[in-house]
Amino acid sequence: MCVSSLFNAQASYNQGKYLDKVAKVNAGISDRAAADAIERGDLQADQQRDYTQQVIGSQRSAYAANGIDVNTGSAGIVQNDTAALGELDALTIINNAAREAYGYKVQAMDQRQQGKLAKYQGKMNAIGSILGGMEQAATMAMSGGMMGGGGGSGPNLQGQARPLNNNPAFVRNY
Repeated sequence: MCVSSLFNAQASYNQGKYLDKVAKVNAGISDRAAADAIERGDLQADQQRDYTQQVIGSQRSAYAANGIDVNTGSAGIVQNDTAALGELDALTIINNAAREAYGYKVQAMDQRQQGKLAKYQGKMNAIGSILGGMEQAATMAMSGGMMGGGGGSGPNLQGQARPLNNNPAFVRNY
């Protein structure tokens, strides 16, 4: 078998393993980005809720300064609406963060699959190189290139000096 085939096989196998490791690292980065998106979403939602409470506080102060009962009537309705819209904004932030995280999770899953595929392809390419080298070696042996100086003068794979198609034991004369 040709030595170059063995080197090619080893290189293909190593490349597949390397690409699998790179894909796993990239998938880990995507997983961390997903977790970060959730954390940022939670933080931004909390900030939105704090802002909403500040707006409600400002509304209450303004109503009270004008002598309006802050807990009843229109003032109460406006504050309830402000609270509801503020919570809707916070939930929208959380939802958007979850969608962003989902995208990163899908990306990580795809990267892992790409790594597995690269590793598999490396193995298959290695096997192909080995089989190709074996085929070359067999062809050379059958033509006498490895066992006797070429031209078919050496023994074939069965150890016979003559090719099978010229050997009377294997050729039928009709």
